Amino acid sequence: MPNTQDLGPVIHISAEAIGEPGQRRFRLRALNAAGESALLWLEKEQLAALGDAIDSVLGAEGYAHQPIPPDDREPEPPLPLNPTVEFQLAQLSMGVNAEARRIVLIAADGPQGEEETRGVTMEFEYHCGFELRTKIAQVVAAGRPPCPLCTAPVDPSGHVCVRTNGHQPH
Repeated sequence: MPNTQDLGPVIHISAEAIGEPGQRRFRLRALNAAGESALLWLEKEQLAALGDAIDSVLGAEGYAHQPIPPDDREPEPPLPLNPTVEFQLAQLSMGVNAEARRIVLIAADGPQGEEETRGVTMEFEYHCGFELRTKIAQVVAAGRPPCPLCTAPVDPSGHVCVRTNGHQPH
């Protein structure tokens, strides 16, 4: 990718949803020690898949999470209002730097090899990956509840379930 920003090791990475359930947008936020930041917008399914992939990597690497006592936690750093890199995610790859015990993310806004494609690479320690996975699970679970019959999301105003042929709103 010709327009790739390498953030290197990030000191903060998190996931969040913006908006009301059913109308939410999802993003990853990352910040490195030099103050460079990235905002990567993605779909809920992409975010959930990233969380599952992180969970698989941590399991394969034999990572055992040691919680940090609340008194010893660093406060969340303020993220700049104008990120260094911001785009809608089109592709995301993940790797492992086993020697440094870090997860590597490579993201792009378009197909590989395109001249206009922008990308960003970053890496974060396993404990940050565990915390990111936990945050992703919380963000995804905070959405609309699934219908018990068809598993489609149920809006606050109701839901016409295909399993009841649309005859009984839930």
